[in-house]
Amino acid sequence: MAKWINLLSNLPYWFILLPSWLSHIGLFWCHITSAKALSKFIAEANESRQRPDSSDHLDRTEYLPLLQRSLKFGLKTGLISFAIFIFEILFYFRLANGNLSMTSCFVPIWIMVLGGIIDGIICRTQHFLRLFSWVLTFVAMILLCLKLDYNHDEIQWRTIICPIVIVLSIASASLIYIVYGHQVGYYKLTESQLTAGNLYSLAALLSIVLVVVVGEIIPLNSHVDITTAIFIVSMAPLVVVLVGMGAWVVSRNEFGRLLLYGGQAQVHPKRLRFDTDGWTSVQGSGVKSIPMFGEVR
Repeated sequence: MAKWINLLSNLPYWFILLPSWLSHIGLFWCHITSAKALSKFIAEANESRQRPDSSDHLDRTEYLPLLQRSLKFGLKTGLISFAIFIFEILFYFRLANGNLSMTSCFVPIWIMVLGGIIDGIICRTQHFLRLFSWVLTFVAMILLCLKLDYNHDEIQWRTIICPIVIVLSIASASLIYIVYGHQVGYYKLTESQLTAGNLYSLAALLSIVLVVVVGEIIPLNSHVDITTAIFIVSMAPLVVVLVGMGAWVVSRNEFGRLLLYGGQAQVHPKRLRFDTDGWTSVQGSGVKSIPMFGEVR
């Protein structure tokens, strides 16, 4: 951001992207380490289960659900990280040489977004708002490619940013709904989930303001005043930090739950309701899986 507003115009692009590339390498090493640890854990659990003199109830626990959830989470995060890493490399070549088109740089992102849209339409495993967000992201990418690659100057930057603002507004409203639902008792968030919800909400609101401000000064036809420059350079990394802290809090909570229940679904009693024919249980498992929050009661 500092290079973009000409505060540090001499910074090379590889130096700017180097921390992100190192983070992808670190995440890859975490995947390898966790896979080794999981393999060792499952092997020791199977060995303990075969001992006839074992009195520990954990030795009788079936750890197949833990293996399934760990593999699913590892593959999903690994593929997302790899796709973003490829996008960053392609984007670097575009910035350094200017030979690649924005459409080509977006190839890994196209796959992710189209996969989300197809999954929402065919598999119907997503809420309508999430599918709508995928569509808005796809529209924003198309508009950006038309303006940069095909020189459609009639497309204004405000038009390109509008779908992004709508997606962020949907995310912000959903987060406020979840946190408010905890206050009225509809959701029962853990302390970690509530902390993450507050961090996510603040990050979403700051993102909306940041995107609007950036949209107003694109392209940089004039010098950016010092107040706007300080705001942009400070708020952009702050948003990333807030989202990262919230995700870390939730991940720590989910990791503890995996160790506690061995990856098996947590059992929640259903509520009873007295009808004319007698008592009956309210439909539903009492748990909802929410992205970036995990299992929410």
